[in-house]
Amino acid sequence: MHKNLFITVVLSLMLQPLRAAEIRHRFIAKDESRCQVVYVDQTDPSKDWVLELGAKCRDTQLVGNNVLLVSSPDGYREYSLANRKMIKEVKGYPGAMSARRRPDGRTILACVQKEVTVYELSAQDQVRRKVVFKVPSTRIVRLTPQGTLLFGCKEQLFEGDLEGHVLRTFTLPPGSWVYQALRKPNGNLLVSGGYNPSLFELDPNGRILKTIGGKESAEAKTLDYHFFGAFQMLKNGDLVVCNWTGHGPRDGEKGAQILQFDPSGKVVWKWHDTVRAGSIHGVILMDDLDPAVLNDDVSSVLGPAK
Repeated sequence: MHKNLFITVVLSLMLQPLRAAEIRHRFIAKDESRCQVVYVDQTDPSKDWVLELGAKCRDTQLVGNNVLLVSSPDGYREYSLANRKMIKEVKGYPGAMSARRRPDGRTILACVQKEVTVYELSAQDQVRRKVVFKVPSTRIVRLTPQGTLLFGCKEQLFEGDLEGHVLRTFTLPPGSWVYQALRKPNGNLLVSGGYNPSLFELDPNGRILKTIGGKESAEAKTLDYHFFGAFQMLKNGDLVVCNWTGHGPRDGEKGAQILQFDPSGKVVWKWHDTVRAGSIHGVILMDDLDPAVLNDDVSSVLGPAK
């Protein structure tokens, strides 16, 4: 091997763990097991805080004006990030699972009642429409650039419209439980597999192109891959996913709570702090986000709404 090339390769290998060690994030995490939201600033821990909700929450969104929208068991709430005080509460929607604010002020609220029921609320929180999908359950719902909805139940991922029609159905491998899905600009779908702890990339026809994580991966046992919940795609293509490990307040002790994978599937960062939190099932990396504006992930990468 040429001397200069050898030196380059050696330096590259030496720097890889250093780069991983240098990763520091600011993030908001949903702690399902302790009914709280935690903020962690790895660059300045003095800024960390905990928001106790008193009820389970499955979905969060930065909706502008330094406000955090949080789904609640019967609707949604809004909290000021400045002082963590609740500034708004909308109730009357039992089984609420997911809440997404739109740029025009509308809120899409997805509930599990007898079937998956989706409400479109006006900026004044009046019901503009209500649609019911003949699907028994779901977790969180995401919108696509086409204005459709992505939601799942067990191993099936559905794409539906706001008229209540299921347009397409995709199927993950047995044992999966679709938790979240996003559509990339090229039409491919990113899906977290729940109890099949993997992140899948599907082509527009549903064929699996890539699998990240998985029970058979090298890190699965040491990091205890249990249930891959909500995830976030970063601008560099990395994927950050929550590894939920149980309903108990101390179940976070079982394994890493949040993982970051690079596009090749390598774990480049992880967070595990069982003093701060229990079992995590959702996260918002705040590093380059502006909480003064509405942020969404309709285009797959979380950022300012278009």
